[in-house]
Amino acid sequence: MVMDKRAPSQAVDRVPTAFNQVPLLDYTMDHADIMVPPLSHTPCLLSNLTRYLLPFSLVLGWMRYAHWSVVKCVWGTETILIRTYGKGTDALIDRNQEMMNFVILSRSGLSPKVHGRFHNGFIYGYVDLKHDEKYPLIARHMARWHKVDASDIIEPTSHLFKTYYEWLDLIPEKFTNPSVDATAAERGGIFFFTASVLENLEAELSKVDSPVVFCHGDVNPMNIIYDAESGKIDFIDYEYGFYRPRGFDLGNHFCEHTGFDCEWELYPNPEFQRKFLREYLEACDTSKPVTEEDVSRACAEANKFSLASNLGWGIWGLVQAELSDLEFDYPGYSKMRFDEYFRRKKAYLAM
Repeated sequence: MVMDKRAPSQAVDRVPTAFNQVPLLDYTMDHADIMVPPLSHTPCLLSNLTRYLLPFSLVLGWMRYAHWSVVKCVWGTETILIRTYGKGTDALIDRNQEMMNFVILSRSGLSPKVHGRFHNGFIYGYVDLKHDEKYPLIARHMARWHKVDASDIIEPTSHLFKTYYEWLDLIPEKFTNPSVDATAAERGGIFFFTASVLENLEAELSKVDSPVVFCHGDVNPMNIIYDAESGKIDFIDYEYGFYRPRGFDLGNHFCEHTGFDCEWELYPNPEFQRKFLREYLEACDTSKPVTEEDVSRACAEANKFSLASNLGWGIWGLVQAELSDLEFDYPGYSKMRFDEYFRRKKAYLAM
């Protein structure tokens, strides 16, 4: 999944020509329709899409996640996703920056084709993929991302913790929805910690040698596509793309192995981490061999920044608890991320 989801937009004023080449449908998905399977909204959306694209032959399924909804369809011989963003996500995501990220990545050959877009969503290609099956490709592709130079468009400085402080200010003292407020209260006062928790982690991570690079920010299974014919990996969903320490992308990706259910037993073990990070480091710099010491330093870097992932997503969940209309236990999700942060903090910072 994030981060820097609400970093200040530094995109140029002109609307990118490359982005305008993606067909735009004058259509907005009703948020009420996102709450139920796509029987009601899919026909309407597909009828609009067929003005630009070939007809879809089959709706394969529907998925609703914590902050967006997806319809999976067959389009000719290709499986595609129609992704709709949830209510209130603009408070966390800079859509102008998202558009600029498409341009930055397409010119570097890192962006898969986007078949179309509508006012609150996109249509992408999709292939099912598991972390453990293609991890060398994922690691090397992440290294390619981290080599992207977008400094002519956006300032190459990290806004990771600045964004977290902004999110913290968005958490209400009392949630508008009484049931959410009651659930949050049941979870305990840990939700209402002060900025000192952020300040402490920021100070600790400032000691870590982690180059600031252009990160994806949300490398999870739903954002990874694989073309079996070419053997090529691509990342999709660029709404969280921004400059931040590379350790964040690495540590956050490890956290994403556990899913929205936060099954922490699925967090990569040291053996897998070392294999993944060796592939990553070898792709980052082919001019010299990668040593065991290099891999060990990268392991420490990734695990330390996984703390930022847990803390940031925990804060994010509480913001979503106030803004989102999806039936998702955001307070419960936040508690799981906060609990893991405090459980792992001492050991990871000591690495």
